[in-house]
Amino acid sequence: MNTILSKLQAYPRSLLYVLGLGLVLRTAFVSFHQRPLISDEREYDRLAYNLASQAAYTYDGTPTAYRPIGYPAFVSVSYFVLGHHPVAIKFLQALIDVATSFLIYVILVGYPDRVRVLAAGLWAFNITAIFYTNLMMSETVFTFLLTLTAFLITRYSDKRTSSAYLIGICLGVLMLIKPSAIIFLLVLPFFYRRLSLTIRSLAPVALAFVLVLAPWSLRNYLTFGKLSLASNGGINLLIGNNPQATGAYGITFDPAILQAAKSEFEADQMAFQSASQYIIQNPGTFVVNAAKKLGRLFESEGGLLVWTFHASPEDTHTRYAEKYASIPLSLTLLTNLPYLFMMLLGVFGFLASKKDPAWWISSALAGSWVLLHLVFFGGGRFHFPLMPFVAIYAALLLSDSRGSWKNLTISQKLTGIVVALLLVSLWTYEGIFVYNA
Repeated sequence: MNTILSKLQAYPRSLLYVLGLGLVLRTAFVSFHQRPLISDEREYDRLAYNLASQAAYTYDGTPTAYRPIGYPAFVSVSYFVLGHHPVAIKFLQALIDVATSFLIYVILVGYPDRVRVLAAGLWAFNITAIFYTNLMMSETVFTFLLTLTAFLITRYSDKRTSSAYLIGICLGVLMLIKPSAIIFLLVLPFFYRRLSLTIRSLAPVALAFVLVLAPWSLRNYLTFGKLSLASNGGINLLIGNNPQATGAYGITFDPAILQAAKSEFEADQMAFQSASQYIIQNPGTFVVNAAKKLGRLFESEGGLLVWTFHASPEDTHTRYAEKYASIPLSLTLLTNLPYLFMMLLGVFGFLASKKDPAWWISSALAGSWVLLHLVFFGGGRFHFPLMPFVAIYAALLLSDSRGSWKNLTISQKLTGIVVALLLVSLWTYEGIFVYNA
């Protein structure tokens, strides 16, 4: 007990207040805003319950790999220990999300405490993050692990083997939650010199990474004959690349494409082939759709608001814009204005910041995430994992706005202004679209 208290006393009291209040806000919201599970939540719940009660990753007795196992496995541990109580997952996510706020603080080591606490506070009081803890979706856990991975990499200058194994484990678990995170792993090697890493020092990382992925990959090979993490990559590619694609998630492709498939992996392969052919045959349309996907990636938090507050978020007879427009304006502004300002501040803060390991990690992450969604599809929920890093650079700008602006070169100022104008134009267009609904 004395050891715990002594460790807490090493941190500023203001940080402890921020973290404590952030946890209170999240637990209060989860406690007083109970809602039925929807969409992906129901699938995660079913998979996790089957895993906890039957030790089988199945839909009604049928083995599956469509949803990667990472998040359902996390949920299943709670179900095994505490029973089938989805609300317990949400309380746990509240604690995890506050831990993300703490990670933001420790990533900024070397900066004044007021800057570090400000950055942690931007996340602790982030309305979007608070709302996501009440959804049984992978966003909160994935974002925490991504932030933890960034922290571990920035602290890997001493090349300790234990740290290397932890990095490998985190990267492996990220892949088990979202296999699309592989794009981050493909981009990261281009930055390894900037991060003071060596090929030899990465050997333990690679070993731990492979060991984490091996059991699930082996299970899929023995069950389906495919050494793969999931059977949804081709489907997701087809969603974003077909004649009716809008840039957002939606089953708009012709179902006849998959009609002859005899298994989910065969369907995935057919979808991949169809999407690839469409991209090759329609390069101009692919570029236009990529712009739409980018807009969807950085759109407002409308999807989150509809999931959280609309009475029937899955009603197929009501257009999304109408559902969004029905959300009280106070809630829309309370959620979106902090997101909009944080994004704008984060852009200029990033451009003005020194190029330390955290900056290069943020660059690799942002670049890989944009590239991923340019190819597949976009959506408001997908920018959430980037937001802890946006909060970091927003705080750095707020702590010295005049100095940061003066330190920007003319080209950096122009870049920031262009990006800001594009974002504001996007949000304005979206607002008009919703208002007209």
